[in-house]
Amino acid sequence: MNFITWQIFRNLTSTLLLAGIAILPASAQTNLVTRLNPAGSSYTTANGLNNIGTVVGTFEFPGQQLEAFTYVASQNKYRTFKAPGALYTIALGVNDLNTVVGTFATPDNVTHGFFLNGSTFTQYDVAGSSGTQIDSINDSGNFSGTVGSNGFYQGFVSIGGTVTQFTAHGRPTIAYEINSTNSVVGFFVNSAANGTHGFLRGPGGFITQIDVPGSTSTACTGINDAGVITGFYNDSTGASHSFILTNGKFHTTTFPYIAQINNSGAIVGSTASKAGQTIGFLALP
Repeated sequence: MNFITWQIFRNLTSTLLLAGIAILPASAQTNLVTRLNPAGSSYTTANGLNNIGTVVGTFEFPGQQLEAFTYVASQNKYRTFKAPGALYTIALGVNDLNTVVGTFATPDNVTHGFFLNGSTFTQYDVAGSSGTQIDSINDSGNFSGTVGSNGFYQGFVSIGGTVTQFTAHGRPTIAYEINSTNSVVGFFVNSAANGTHGFLRGPGGFITQIDVPGSTSTACTGINDAGVITGFYNDSTGASHSFILTNGKFHTTTFPYIAQINNSGAIVGSTASKAGQTIGFLALP
């Protein structure tokens, strides 16, 4: 994902938030909800979480570029970081070994994937690609992401060190989370190029299209080890909603945007503060 693509994603999530509500929904008060926004930040998104209470995301100080963060819920502690010499850094996923993955851009505006293990930062690029983003990594070290630039995107998985690139129906495809079974979710652009469809790619590579009934656009963002899927959609009026898909049943939520769900049902995503600022959240069941 290059900077233009991140801006499109950022604008999309901002639209979702504005089309939703200005604060965390009342129904969220039945959960333990933590607002995530590093001190002094003007923009924050929570993008991923693991099963031991670590959240990763991205934030921005006024007038500066995006940086990445980890947040340990049990300690209420942030750790911020950025790739050496990067224009911007975006953390997107974390496994239970606390390996963080994401993307960053160099001054030539080329995007690269990364792994962060403790203080060791490692750049990763899919061979022959014009840009690499790693969205998710499971505990076996298998990971998923997206390659390409300027609208020409393919999903990829790396299983046991073997990289496989793929598209859904030959359309531009964004791959998000991978779970312990090596199933991957994401979305692809529809044939009219005016919306998206969600998808589930199974361990064997078979792709199942996912659409919320009655929706005009659907995207899948996360999947846990039980196969519970999160995402968002637009209804026939153009209003945007987030959903959780469990055992074939869609459940619309009152959260504006859900990024991921872990094995205990905790979710992370983005919402808006009373002042209209985009902030991340962690909601425990």
